[in-house]
Order: sequence, then structure tokens, then C-alpha cells
Amino acid sequence: MQSSKYSAYAGALALFCGVAQAASAPSAALAARLADFDGWAAQRMGAARIPGVTVGFSQGDVEWIKGYGYADLENRVPATARSSYRLASVTKPMTAVAILQLVEQGKVDLDAPVQTYVPYFPVKAFPVTVRQLLGHLGGIDAYRDSKAEQHFKEHKDTRQSIAVFEQFDLIAEPGTRFRYTSYGYNLLGAVIEGASGESYGGYMRRHVWGPLGMDATVLDDPDAVIAHRVRGYRLAGKELKNSEFVDISSRFSAGGTRASVPDMLAFGRGVHAGKILSAASLAAMVQPMATRAGRLTHYGMGWELLPTGGRYAIAHSGQQPETVTYLYSFPSRKLTIAVAANLERVNPEAFVQRLFEVVTGEPWQLKTYIADAGAQRAYQVAQGLFEEGRSYAERTNEPYADAPATREAFTQINRQALAPDAPAARAYIEAARHPAGGRVFLTAGASMARQLREAGIDLNKYARGGALAFARDYILLSQGTKAGALPRFDAAFEQAIVTLAASWDRTAAIAWPAASASIAALDGQLRAAFRGQRAYPDFVPELLELAQASAARGETDAALAASRLAVALYPLSDRAHALQGLTLLRAGKTEPAVAALRLALERDPLGAASPAALNLEAYRLKGSGAVAQGMAVLQAAVSLHPRDANLQDSLAEFYVEQGLRPQAVEAYRQALQLDPRYPGAVGAKAAILRLGGAAQALTP
Repeated sequence: MQSSKYSAYAGALALFCGVAQAASAPSAALAARLADFDGWAAQRMGAARIPGVTVGFSQGDVEWIKGYGYADLENRVPATARSSYRLASVTKPMTAVAILQLVEQGKVDLDAPVQTYVPYFPVKAFPVTVRQLLGHLGGIDAYRDSKAEQHFKEHKDTRQSIAVFEQFDLIAEPGTRFRYTSYGYNLLGAVIEGASGESYGGYMRRHVWGPLGMDATVLDDPDAVIAHRVRGYRLAGKELKNSEFVDISSRFSAGGTRASVPDMLAFGRGVHAGKILSAASLAAMVQPMATRAGRLTHYGMGWELLPTGGRYAIAHSGQQPETVTYLYSFPSRKLTIAVAANLERVNPEAFVQRLFEVVTGEPWQLKTYIADAGAQRAYQVAQGLFEEGRSYAERTNEPYADAPATREAFTQINRQALAPDAPAARAYIEAARHPAGGRVFLTAGASMARQLREAGIDLNKYARGGALAFARDYILLSQGTKAGALPRFDAAFEQAIVTLAASWDRTAAIAWPAASASIAALDGQLRAAFRGQRAYPDFVPELLELAQASAARGETDAALAASRLAVALYPLSDRAHALQGLTLLRAGKTEPAVAALRLALERDPLGAASPAALNLEAYRLKGSGAVAQGMAVLQAAVSLHPRDANLQDSLAEFYVEQGLRPQAVEAYRQALQLDPRYPGAVGAKAAILRLGGAAQALTP
């Protein structure tokens, strides 16, 4: 019965709504590739049960937008280019633009305390500045009692929205801790009102949305008639349900807007074209901030900032009831990609990645596995140099550092990143991207990119050659110049990179089979292709997807076979061992599962078996209806990370949903004992009180 329903639903997703609002039509070759994207989108939506998606890109004067599936399942309303989705946190960069406009007008001082513009906000133990709020460094907490704060039914104005959190204590001294928080951006909305004398929505219409032609962007209002409003959905087990009604006015400047994908594209295009901000403001906006301890947050003023395959990119995602969104912009390429979907908790980034590959012909991110344990550190260094150096070169032609600073960066890398003391070297590599580590990867990498470009090499070639080709080409260039002309790397490092790059040249073109193949066939093909190689494509993500799909269909043996193949092909990969552990957990094999996860943790303590990764996996399973399996992941995670308060908190939430009240109270109490001030502490105390008799029975 279930499979026939699913087939009918997947078939319905073949409904496509054509190109809309194209400033200029794509070329014939690109149009043909976009036609192939239609089939991929239908397949992806069917697999993830997504009712409707609108996706599009703009590059130069070319714009393409398309809707897939349904904006309203009950009434069979198609998703189109005009569909109006909740933007969620994609609102934040818009708010940041407004703040910087007010700075340009002399109405806001970034380093002034927030009370300068919002006098009713209580003074805290430390001053909180506008700049710190823009970078989530203000010590402002996020949701403390999610069951209340994320489910408001009543409409709130600005003052009422600030009142939700204004009595919260700071979670840290401002500047010392990154804490992503919508409440901090709500405060920025109040700053806009205080400094401009206009309502948030009025200011945005006059100074941001209007000038950029974003006519479909509005503050969400359940009472208003909003053209082309999309209905939102959630998965309850394997059944689609309507999203819970939540009035999101309390998130106004942090995530309270609604817009179309063309408007998202207009915003991205307008920002990097300098239409509404000066060049100086734009440059400040996209500088990654750092904590006082010198750790990059990978967040600027309203934008997530992470090199993507060695490319300069700015982005922001959004997620809330009814919606997921993603806005990705590559300013130097004049390329912006946007996606919005009406299913909660699905990952929209896959649509961005696929469309990027269709438009550019480049892989989104090269996935390289290093089979030589002794050379893995050399590859990590090469990867850091490539990501930081090439992305900087794509952003600007200006040198990053002078010659003495550059040579010192090479010296530090040779002495510390490549030192015989492996633990110390790993720690240095981990810090090398950050101000605390001197940003040596950026300093050396930017110089490498500059020298290669001056030697006549097109840096775009590294979209396929990646870090190994980038480092190898610089090594050969430096070896071919007179002694001392260019900084050199340690000889052992140079030899390792040249050897790895030669292996990668032989294997990089090997692709994951486009057509579905059995695990046995994959096993034979890939083992033969990778035999004897030191560097080859990492297909752990594809094997993970294969294992998850098999498990969802109840094909446990196939899922386990996929995980075994992952470990066989990639024995040094933490993600391969984590895949095996999670697949074994889902099959009910707890003891070997924990052993596999422990191996993953040994290979990378911050990787796929870290507390954050396992917590995310548990909620992914819960979102797909596999609540019991999600709980098993959390129980395994707690055994691996017994000192992590957030894991105990998550486990408590799962217990509550399963009606296991005593276990929930005990888990909440464990979380509070581990860290009385962890981010969910207030909510945990409230939950214990709600559980009443069970809480009293367990009170010492």
C-alpha cells in the first residue's frame, strides 16, 4: 500500500513550471544541461519527499528560475518562479545590509552599545555592540525554551519580540564566543528602527528591497493576503503533514520575511554589484570575524564565509516551520544561486551544488581520499593552502602579505605543520587558518596563487586538479627558479605532494556510476580502479546515501554491504567508519556499532563521530520518522561522549517524545550536572518542572 502511494507522489513531481523572468536566455548548451537538471530534481524530490521547490541562478545578464512540484498539495497549485516562500534566516544578510547603510549615513556606530539605539533593552554585565551582534559575538543566547519560543501563535511587534529574550543573561562576555542566534538579529532590527525612525519593514521596503526590485519581499503575516503564498509541510514518520501553524513575526529581522526566488537572486546580485552599499561597506561585510582568542567564526556581517572548492563565496541558509532556503553567491563570478523548498528539515544545499555544476561545468567540491597514512598530513597542508589561497586570489588581485611575512609563513609551515611530532603538527594545522595561528595558510597560499597566475597559469584549472595540482604546480615552479627567488617547502613535503598529485592525475576522472549498480558490482569496479593508488576519489558520501536509501527501504543487508565497502575502500576515513557504525546501529547491532564509531573518533575527534555530527544524525533520523533509531544514535553518542551536556539534552527530548518521562528527567538532570550553563540549560529546567511528579521522584 505504501509503495503505490509513494509511486503516485513521485510521479506528481514530474510537474515542472517553466522558465520565468529570464533577463537573457541561457545558451543552447546550457539550456540542454538545464533540461537534464529537471530529471535530477524530480529524482531528488521523490527520494526526499519534497512537495515543492523553486530554484534559480543569475550570472551576468542571464537569469533562469524554475518551479518543481507543488506549492500547495491539497489544491494542486504548482510551484513556480513567483511562489512566495518563508525566507527564514536568509533575512539576516538583508538586515545586515540595512545596518551598514545606516553606518554610511552616520546614524549607526558599529562599536556603540546596542542601548544607544534600543534604550529599552536592559544593560547587561558587559556592553554589547552592534558589530558584535552582526557577527553573533554579542553573548546573546538563542532559544532557551524551544517548546514555547519556537511555537508562538500570536502576532508580535518589535517591542514584544525583544521582550521574549531581553531578561536573558549573556552566555559569555561579548567577543569571546560565537553563538548563532536569531535574537541578536532581532536586536539589530530594533537598532534599525531606533536609528532610522522607521519601522523595520518600512525601512527595508524603501532602502533595500525597493531599490533592488524585490517587489515580492514582505514581512510574513498570517492575516495578510500574500500573492503566491506557499503552503509548508513536514514529515511525520513517512507521511506528509501540514506544517504546524507558527506566527513568525517574533523573528522579524532575523527570519520573519517571505519572498520569491527571483527576489533572492536580485538581493545577491544587487549586493555584490554594489547597488546599495559602498565598496568599503561591502568589503567589511564579507570579512570573517574572529573571537578574542583568535578563532575565525567563518561568519562576517550577515553572511556565512567559507571557501568552497577554493572559490570565494558568501552564503546564508534558512530553516523554520514551512520552509528551507539557501542563498549562495560567488561575487567575483557574478553568479548567484537560490533555492527554496516547502518541506521542513530537508537539505537544500544539494540543489545549489547541482545547479552550480550545471551552470559552470565545474565540480562543486573535489573529494579526495589519501590512502597513504604518512602523506595525509601533507595533503591537509596542501588543502589549507589551496582553499585559502585560491579563494583569496579569486576575490582580489591585491597581495595579502609582503615578502618577509610570506617567507615567515613558509618557514612556520615547514617547522610546525610538517614536524615529526604528529599531535603537535595536527594541532598546528588545525589552527593555521585562524588569526591565532597567524593565518599562515592564507599568507602562503595567497602568495602561491599569485606566483602561479604571474607564471601564466589559469587558476580555474584547479577546479578539477584541486589542492594537489595547485601545490604540485607551485612546487615545480619554485624548483625551476633560481635559489631563493621563491619560498620553498620542505623537501619531503614536496616529494609527497608530487607523488600524490601523479596518483590523482590517474584517478580523478573516475566517476561514481550514473546508473544504479549492485553493491557487488561497485565493489569489483572500485577496488580494481583504486588498487595501488595513493590518491583517489572519495565516494563515502555516495555510499552513505546508498546505505541510507537501502535502510529506508528495509534492505538491511544491502545497507550493511555498502558500509563494509566504504571501510574497505577508505580505511583511514573517519566518515567511512562512522557510516559503518550508524548502519550497524540501525540494524540493532549496538556493540560493533559503538566500536566502529570509536574508530571514527580516533581518526578525527572533530569529524563524523563528534558530538555535533552524531547529534545531527539523530535529528535527521527523527525527521525521517526513524525516532527509535535516532534515539539509539544518541545513546551511542552519550557512551562515546559522556561529558557532553547537549547530547544528554537531546536524548531527553527523544525520551519525552517517546513518553519515557523518568528517563527524560534523568537525562536533563545529567545535562545540568555536566554544565549548568550550557545553551539549553534554562529549557532543561523548565522541562523538568513540566514533567512534574517524575522530576520530584528523581530529586535527591
